[in-house]
Formats: sequence, C-alpha cells, structure tokens
Amino acid sequence: MDIVKQMKLFMEPQSVAVLGASRRTGKMSFNAFQNILNFGFKGKIYPVNPSVGEILGQKVYPNIKAIPDDIDLALITTPYKHVRSLVDECVESGIRAIIVVSGGFADAGEEGKAFQGEIIEIARGGNARIIGPNSMGIANSQNRLNTAFVPEMQMKETSLGVICQSGLFFCGLPDMHLVGKIIDLGNCCDIGFADGLAYLEDDPATKLILLHIEGIKDGKRFMEISKRVSGKKPIFALKTGKSEAGAGAAQSHSGSMAGMDEVYDAVFKQCGIMRVNDLDEMQDMGKAFLTLPLMRGKRVAIATVTYGGGVSCLDACQAYNLEVAELSRSTINKIRELAPDWLDLKNPVDLGALNFMKHGLDKTLSITLEALLRDDKVDGITLILPAMNSDSWNLLETTPKLAMRYKEKPIVCWMYGNRCHEYSDELEKGGEIAAFPTIERAILALARLYEYGKIKKERL
Repeated sequence: MDIVKQMKLFMEPQSVAVLGASRRTGKMSFNAFQNILNFGFKGKIYPVNPSVGEILGQKVYPNIKAIPDDIDLALITTPYKHVRSLVDECVESGIRAIIVVSGGFADAGEEGKAFQGEIIEIARGGNARIIGPNSMGIANSQNRLNTAFVPEMQMKETSLGVICQSGLFFCGLPDMHLVGKIIDLGNCCDIGFADGLAYLEDDPATKLILLHIEGIKDGKRFMEISKRVSGKKPIFALKTGKSEAGAGAAQSHSGSMAGMDEVYDAVFKQCGIMRVNDLDEMQDMGKAFLTLPLMRGKRVAIATVTYGGGVSCLDACQAYNLEVAELSRSTINKIRELAPDWLDLKNPVDLGALNFMKHGLDKTLSITLEALLRDDKVDGITLILPAMNSDSWNLLETTPKLAMRYKEKPIVCWMYGNRCHEYSDELEKGGEIAAFPTIERAILALARLYEYGKIKKERL
C-alpha cells in the first residue's frame, strides 16, 4: 500500500478499535477509550475487553473478530505479554494499521527487542504496519482523534505537525500546548520519521513540521524524503541524546541508538532541516513560523524605548549573522518630525529620545514603525517596548494594526516591565506579531525566517 494511504489509516481512520479498553473510568483513569470519546472523535469507536460487557454506556466486544464492521485502526493498550496474540488477531481480521501503546519491547533490553521483532514479522506478513511500541499513538485535531491516555490535552486546528518519540507533546509545552497533528513513533519498530514526513508533505492542514528525534533507523530514506519536504514546508529538529548520559537514556526510553551528534548535524544541513537546541527554541520556532512571514533579506531595523536593549539587539544580530539595516533617507526624514534637533537618527531608532512625552508613545511608535515597514532597505523589524501600568500607552492597539497592514515583513518584539507576560499575550492576539522572552530569542527567530527563505529557494 502507498505510504500516504497507509498513514491515513492511522491519522484519518473511519473506525477505531481499542483493544484492552479499561473498565476504570473517571478523571485520573488514564483511559484511552474514554479520552477518544471525550475528544469527540468523528468516526466509530469499538472497545474490546473480554471481561466486561459495557463501558461508559458503550457496548464492549470480547475480541476483535466479534466486531461486525471493518476496522481501519487498532489501538492495543494491554500489557506487553498480550500484544503478540492481539497483533495476530488484528492481521487475521484485515486491520492494516496498529498502534501499540505498551512498553517492554526494545526499550526493555534484548528479550524485549526479540519480542518486538516478532510482532513486526507478524504485521508485515499481513501487510499491516505498526506505530510503537511504547507510544501514545496519534492526535489529529481535524477529526478529533487523540489516542493518548493522558486526559488534559487541548486540541485546536493549528497548522503545526509534530513527529516525536515522546508523549511530551500530547501533554503540551508551556508555550506550545496546541498542536494540529502528532505522531508519536515510540520505539520506531516499523513506522518511522520518513513515513510521517511523507504523510505531512502534501497535507493541506500542515504548514510547519517539528521533529523530536532520539534516533533514526532508515537514514537513507529519511534523507531522501526530508530533502523533498523541506522545499515545501519548514522542518525543525530537536535531536536529544547528544550527551553520553542522554544517549544511554534514549536507548532505555525507546530503544534508539542515538548516534554521533556530528553526523546528525551534517544530515540535517544536507536535508534542509533546521536544528533547534532545546524545547524553548522549538517553541519559539513554532510561534515564529506559524505567525510571521519569511524574511526576504537579512536587514533588521530596531525600534526601542530603552537604548540599552537596542545595543543588546545589535549584539544578537551579529551573533546570528543578520545585518543592521541602513535606513533610507525618506525613513529618517519621517522620523525626524518626532525628534529633537540634537538627536542623531539611526538604527536602532531610540524611541525614548524622541518627543514621545509630547506626541504620546503610541503615536511615536505608530509613525516610526510605519516608516520602517515602508522602507525598502528593511527586511524585518524588532521592537523593544515597555509593559508597565500606563493607560496612555496604547501600544497593544497601534502595533498589531500596522502589522496587519504590512504583512510582508516579520515583526518580533521583546517587552520588559512588570506586565510583560500579560502585554505580550495581548500583543500576539492579532496573529501578526510574535513576542519572545529575550532579545536573543527574538533575533534568532528572524534569523531562522531568513534561513528558511534561502532553503526554500535552493529546493525549488
């Protein structure tokens, strides 16, 4: 079967059977069947458990063969010792997509690895494919399917697709708790990163792909597919298990051989995959690429109320190989209308030195920002703004309106003061500006928007 059609059985099934559906229900039951019901899956759900006749008002089937309808996806939630026979039953029933939640396979040593090999052999003999073992499975906000046993995940139809080897993303990260589609590969015994990328490649609902990688088994195929996909959609990778201790933990967690970090670095560069160093950076890139346009060039304009922040911004631009834009004469002349005679206007633009006490900071920012957005010598803009108790500074209205009017240039922001989190959240509501907790992270976001613009041109 074509791999995209195969992956659609996992991601877009019409029917799901939950093998080992738990009779224990309630808030902390960690019941995958209950969660599928609660999330509002649009297809049919069939719980399977030989020891109970009904769960949550739903008829329970004693085994997979007792279900009268065809099943697209089977979710196996039983202890590992029952998995082999259940995979066998699934194959005999013509099921072609199987998720194994249970651990105790390659993540548990040589015996478990051999056991894992047996279920792969059974599945392949029946033209079935497996996600897992040791996996939360999948989540798809479009059809409201979430196979994880964690109950708290919020689902929204975002354009973010995640392929991972951890249930971390089902629970959500502080600044990235809404994900459109997730594929947790677990031990990667069969379905791997290349398969997930092939599915997301032409998926119209996915605009950005994030990878969490402990190890890759089919390197050649991964490179072949990711090179193709990176020309269509940005791909970011968080490669864990870089240290000796981390590599050992990765082997224990998912049975993945971490491999030399330098090799992964080279592979990512060849494939057009942009690497992130930690979860904070992964969240930042998710925010930037789902909010902002790409940077067409590397010239950055800075407007700041605190000039010390502007100096830090200059340092960050140099660190990430961006250029400080030389402002055009028309831009300087426009900003000059707000400035005292003695002020030497240049980039960074010192909003604090302009006559904002006379004009109001909101008007000062509005005129300055519009001038920078109209400047052909500027490719992206960084704002450094106060977030303090002041009714006269209507920055949260001024900035998003301009960003919406001039959508071709990315605007990033760093806010300081006692209300920075509140103001940053408010600033981002319009969906045209991205705020970051540090200047360096804001500038790195711009650098990556420029970097992917180059990757896309190379892949075309």
